[in-house]
Amino acid sequence: MRILTWIGAAVVAWGIVCAWYYFRQESVIFQPSRLATDHGFRFDRPFEQHWIEVEPGIELNALLFPAVRAARTQRSESTDDSPRDNSVVLYLHGNAGHLQDWGWHADLYVEAGHDFLVIDYRGYGKSGGRVESEAQLHADIDRVWEWTTARYAPGDVTLIGYSLGAALAARLACESEPAPARLVLLAPFYSARDMARHLVPFVPIGLLRYPLRTDLALTACPPGLPITMFHGTGDRTVPFSQGRRLAELLGSRARLVPLPAATHQDIAADPLFRREMARLLNPNGASRAPAHDTRGTPDA
Repeated sequence: MRILTWIGAAVVAWGIVCAWYYFRQESVIFQPSRLATDHGFRFDRPFEQHWIEVEPGIELNALLFPAVRAARTQRSESTDDSPRDNSVVLYLHGNAGHLQDWGWHADLYVEAGHDFLVIDYRGYGKSGGRVESEAQLHADIDRVWEWTTARYAPGDVTLIGYSLGAALAARLACESEPAPARLVLLAPFYSARDMARHLVPFVPIGLLRYPLRTDLALTACPPGLPITMFHGTGDRTVPFSQGRRLAELLGSRARLVPLPAATHQDIAADPLFRREMARLLNPNGASRAPAHDTRGTPDA
């Protein structure tokens, strides 16, 4: 009888954990930091602040850093919606932090001659609303793509996604027509389903409301889209094996660059990454990678 009581208690406890996981997934997956709406961004290079409406009353905050050769007088707000005569990096960041944390990533790209656009998801930084579903998240990124390609030719856009952002970037790049110039994935996971099996194996996969199938998105990519992945072999958040599995899935359609000295948080500061990325952005060797920054990324 006592054994049955213990079994019953264990089943009830498991049910409570599963229910909590199902209804509170957003608090597990997304770890936003907020900024006051009047927060004044501070960076050591020119930038523009923009607002991208994703639905009536909901706007995403965005920062656009012009390339070094095209830098204008620094502005905290911009209403300039005219087409830009330059290439741009559209950067989808990880699951934590806000634009004040992520803006410093611009250095590598603007010094390589590309504008750099980074956005905060709903509920991050100054962005309105909150993430409520995967479909909503993808729809928001589609709106960001529309906003971007109204100002830059799709063939002049390099789409980069980091961790969570890699799953979003993969889906966007592989479904967009016309496609971006190239897709770059930093510390990508095979899928959130696969990560869930690794992190919470006791919870049924069917309860996951954010499967984020990077694998399925990439297999649907057009054959001519250049895909490059960078992954730290010391990554304990999204293990290197996740990126390797994606590379094996795609075969010759993608290139995986292992970063032996990198973990999850310090890819952007890794010297090998910076050299390879500068070469990728400027295959003719017109630029060099700037000295690496020692700051880490806020992604958990």
